[in-house]
Amino acid sequence: MADLTPYSTARSMMGPLPSWLPPDDAERISAYQVYESLYRNVPDAFKLVQRGSDQNPIYIPNARTLIEATNRFLAKNWTFALDPKMGTPEERELLQSTLTNVFRREQVHAKFATQKRYGLVRGDSIWHLTVDEDKEPGKRISLYEIDPAEYFPIHDEEDNDRLVGCHLVTQFVDGDATIIRRQTYRKEDDGGISYELSWWELSAWDDRTGSGQELKKVNTPSGQEAISAEMLNPLVTSIPVYHVKNNRVPGSPFGASELEGLERIFGAVNQAISDEEVALAMDGLGLYATTSGPPVDENDEEINWRIGPGYVVEIDEGTTWERVSGVTSVAPNLDHIQYLEKSMRNAAGVPDIAIGNVDTAVAQSGIALSFHMGPLLAKNEEKELEILSVMDHMLYDITTMWLPAYEQLSTAAQAVSIVGDPLPVDRQATLAEITSLVDKQLISISYAQQLLSEKLGYEFPDEMLADVVEEQAALAEARNFDPFAARVARELDGDGA
Repeated sequence: MADLTPYSTARSMMGPLPSWLPPDDAERISAYQVYESLYRNVPDAFKLVQRGSDQNPIYIPNARTLIEATNRFLAKNWTFALDPKMGTPEERELLQSTLTNVFRREQVHAKFATQKRYGLVRGDSIWHLTVDEDKEPGKRISLYEIDPAEYFPIHDEEDNDRLVGCHLVTQFVDGDATIIRRQTYRKEDDGGISYELSWWELSAWDDRTGSGQELKKVNTPSGQEAISAEMLNPLVTSIPVYHVKNNRVPGSPFGASELEGLERIFGAVNQAISDEEVALAMDGLGLYATTSGPPVDENDEEINWRIGPGYVVEIDEGTTWERVSGVTSVAPNLDHIQYLEKSMRNAAGVPDIAIGNVDTAVAQSGIALSFHMGPLLAKNEEKELEILSVMDHMLYDITTMWLPAYEQLSTAAQAVSIVGDPLPVDRQATLAEITSLVDKQLISISYAQQLLSEKLGYEFPDEMLADVVEEQAALAEARNFDPFAARVARELDGDGA
């Protein structure tokens, strides 16, 4: 049996593997291209059988449907929050302001949305954290999205789960030659991190164990630079490249695409719908039979029949010309297509309601909605364990290493990832529930305000609770006011009638 990899099911859709890469990486990077082509519904990704010379195949964007449905409920509204138990209020306020500025400048939330979507498509997503000490303070840290096809991890030879470095590799055209630009991070024996920028021949850059490549450096291209291994700031002890795996595969250093194993179904649906179009066209135009010989031109050469509005068909005397009776039915085709699509969505854990086919009764019933969405939410919950773990790692490195090392900002405060509820909130029901708890004196008004803020997004000014208490006291006093008793009291006190 051939070795199974996360890319085995996509292998038949790949072209020749790139020769400048080790075989495992060549298969991985080719699979990225296949799955992105499926997501983008690129016709060349499918190999359909033409059912007629004039037939144009139809490509149903089922891959995009699955990805978007899963993405919509995954790590929704991701952002960071400060741990209230870490640091002083002043430190938390300073870190909040700093990270907010970094996130806005680097468009981190927009990049996170892209990384999340294409992580589902490709199976992997990569973040790269860099620093430019020549920039003014407060603007030195940058966060980049990296194509996972550029990422080549270096693992400990005795522990494949331990990352000790990585190469970030891109092709570079230098005159008539294509060469390799390689950025390398390594964890050194003293715990520090080294960085190197070097240039290599196309198939001679990979120094990792087992690559089989003979290393050949080239001269630095004109206008470019090379950096010999230099140490990052001693405070930085973690490689600033962060890898998020979509579906973790035991024993594999990479994740798996959300589309893995569904490639043949996508092709089958496209083939079936294309065949159905042919059937409908034949039913509309009609299929004809004749006992006459084929038509001929002025040179007595046989030519094809020409059938259409305004044409006259001439047949031999004594022969017949008739339309084949019977109406073509596409119902079996449609049933087959619907079965394939249902099987595909069941395998992917994507219910109809997740793609917008909503039954009002189900949507309004919290229990029914949970049952329908259960498979998708359970699948996404596992994915979030990986996503949030990596993002928390990056936040920790930024706050404890990079900000102190390059921005001279050191605090005891710490940021952590938070995500919103993947399902839409029934605002009316939630408000009624919280109000009922207050009326029954099961929760305080301050806690009710906290719940309304967290679940419904209400913002309450700091003095709002005091204002509410004061108003309630005034209303209670007004309800208990006795004007006759008040007049008697004033007269007894000598304040006048």
